[in-house]
Amino acid sequence: MESESKPSPQVTTEAVQAYRDDGVVCLRNVISDQWLDLAHQGVAHNLEHPGRFFRDHTPADSPGRYVFEYWTWRDTPAIKKIILDSPLAQIAGELMQAQHVNMVMDNWFMREAGASNGAPWHHDEPYFDFEGTLCVVWIPLDPAPVTDGLNFVRGSHRWGELYVAPQFSENVPFTCEGSAYKPVPDIDADPGAYEFLSWNVNVGDCLVFDFRTLHCVTSKASPAKATQKRLTLRFGAEDTIFNPRGKWTQETSEYLINQGQSPGTAIDCELMPRVWKKMP
Repeated sequence: MESESKPSPQVTTEAVQAYRDDGVVCLRNVISDQWLDLAHQGVAHNLEHPGRFFRDHTPADSPGRYVFEYWTWRDTPAIKKIILDSPLAQIAGELMQAQHVNMVMDNWFMREAGASNGAPWHHDEPYFDFEGTLCVVWIPLDPAPVTDGLNFVRGSHRWGELYVAPQFSENVPFTCEGSAYKPVPDIDADPGAYEFLSWNVNVGDCLVFDFRTLHCVTSKASPAKATQKRLTLRFGAEDTIFNPRGKWTQETSEYLINQGQSPGTAIDCELMPRVWKKMP
């Protein structure tokens, strides 16, 4: 499944440096209409035929839905083609300076107009059973202005901290056990203590960020003004290890073990195939 190709023109030396220093980079006009059309097809298919990992985080009194699904690609040809044939795996690998990358998870989100909740300040690592060098490629399928996009704490991936995974809604009770997990800082209470990064992200652009970079939906405290659909792809470099975290990830860790993934080993199973390697 893995592909090889010449260095990507989208990943400049400056982009690699920004990703390393800031924990996030915005890449412009890197996703063609071919891949965007497939992404829309995939999301539409999953909405009509929700699978095992479809989740509805909509509060009871919200006029708009907040839903998502992950690990859809094996049953969704459009998403599978993006993962295997688009330049996104290569872009992720070059930004991480990896020797090869595995597909870790595909994940789409839909936040409808009027949705009253959104992702709070968090970083991705505590929600998943993976350790090592990982990134998220965040692809807007609708325009994502600063007011409705993501906001990042610059350089937070280099703090060396692991934070509790906060709830996205009341029906998803995350409780990270163990002394390794600290409460997420109250960033909104003291914004002057941090440096933030956000962009007006257009369709065709993408954000790529480290698994430990703190971020949130900018409009998390107010209803969504327009329906927003996003596709995210998570990739892991050669040092990515599957390490079940605890009860709060038990469903996904047991699922991976049943797929043939052994705890404490590098990711390598049918669900998380190697999709790119660096040319010699």
